[in-house]
Formats: sequence, structure tokens, C-alpha cells
Amino acid sequence: MRPVNIKKLNRKDGVARRHRQIFVLKIIAILAGIMIIVFGLIYLLFFSQFFDVREVSFNGLNTVNSDEFREKVDNELSQKVLGQLPKRNNILFVNIGNFETALASAYPIFKSVNVHRKLFHDLVFDFLERKPAGIWCFGPPDGECSYFDEEKVLWGQPARSSGFIFLTIDDQREKPNNQDDRQIDDDFFEPIMKVAKNLTGEIKNIIISKDSFNEFRVYTADYYIVFTTDFDVQNQLDVLKIFMDEKGNEPNFHPQYIDLRIDGRVYYK
Repeated sequence: MRPVNIKKLNRKDGVARRHRQIFVLKIIAILAGIMIIVFGLIYLLFFSQFFDVREVSFNGLNTVNSDEFREKVDNELSQKVLGQLPKRNNILFVNIGNFETALASAYPIFKSVNVHRKLFHDLVFDFLERKPAGIWCFGPPDGECSYFDEEKVLWGQPARSSGFIFLTIDDQREKPNNQDDRQIDDDFFEPIMKVAKNLTGEIKNIIISKDSFNEFRVYTADYYIVFTTDFDVQNQLDVLKIFMDEKGNEPNFHPQYIDLRIDGRVYYK
């Protein structure tokens, strides 16, 4: 048998044991540090009120009351994350995209809705309202009116009226009894808007009669003008201008109506 140095073996075992102890202590320290960081982040994000939502502001609301939106926003912020923590406790967890989509789809009056965070505690809503180009009134069965803009978007239910405050189009043709089917007729929209821009300040209202397929009447304070959609309305406007320039100086020129439905010609009574 070979002789063994017992003291040397004991020293090796002691060194190995100390290395294991140091390694274990390092692991425990690392785990403790990770736990401290995790719990610190949880406290900072949810319980410290460092990121909580304290102020909600609305910009660009001219015709819509902000109280209605405050209630909607407050209800959304009261919803809880993971069933425990209200969203208002952390502004970073507020889904601003949901707000933008929901408000834009529910309120056609808004051309755009932008929401942004103003750290550390403010939510800011920027609204861009549509500017009404006029009022479009539909025929039976509902007979309702809506504001519309130059993109043909409808919103609201203004009262039927005539006058010069808003361009009013009275579309008397029968429509389906379905809100989703209620829309502006493309064939009439562009010609009417072009006429309205050329006769600014002169138009009292515009009527599309209930049996009309291709014509509309533009009423002024003294007479009405009959336009057709069968050919370019700009040509009709050009002919009308030439005619009015010729007749404008005649003291006895007081027409009941002017008819432009024959291309290049004017008939009047």
C-alpha cells in the first residue's frame, strides 16, 4: 500500500467546501437581487403612484360636450389589469389605440382622434372635428337630416331648415328604411358641390324631387335653376354665367326659373 498524506487531503476538502459555500452565497445574493428588483418594479409601476393617471384633458371639442367622454375614459381606466390592478394606476398600460379607434368609430363628427401620454400623469385627447359643408335631408320613410362634409361623411340630426347658414339639400326620393343604407348619392354629390362653390351666397336650398333621376333644382331668393347630371355641370355653369352677364342689365329680367338641362342652351320663364 502507498502512504497517504491525511493533512493534505483535509486541506483540499476544506478548500472545495469553501468554494461551494461561496458559490451558493453568490446564487442566493443574485436571486435576492432579482427579487428586490422585481418587487421594486412592481411597487414603482402599480403602488408608488409614480405613473398613475391624474389628469385627462380634451382639446378641439367645439360642438361636443367633454363630460360624455370623461365618463367613458373613467370607465375604461377603472378596468383592472390581471383582475387586480386598475389601469389608472399606470399610464404606460393604457391602450391609447383602443381609445382612438372606439371614439372615431362611435362619433363620425371627428375627422381624427389622437391620444398621447404626457408623462408622468396626464392623458391628452386631441380631436379634429369635421366642418359641415351643409345639411342633407333624406326622403321617406325616415325623412331625417344629417350634417355632411366634403368627404360625404354624415353625422348628427339637425332640424330641417332652409336659408344661408348651411347649404341644405332636400333629397325627396324614397330611401330604404335602414340606417345603414342611408347615404349620399354619388351621382348628385359632386355636381351639387360644384354648383354650391360657384354660386356661394346665392343659394337658399337645393331640391332633388321625389321622381328625379338626373336633375336637381337650386333655389335662390328670386328664382330657381334646373341642373342635370347627364353632362358636365361646369359646362352648365359656364353657360349660365354667359346668360346672366347678358341679361343682368335688363331691368325687366325677373325669371321664374332658368333651365340648363339642354347642353349649351338656356331656357327660362
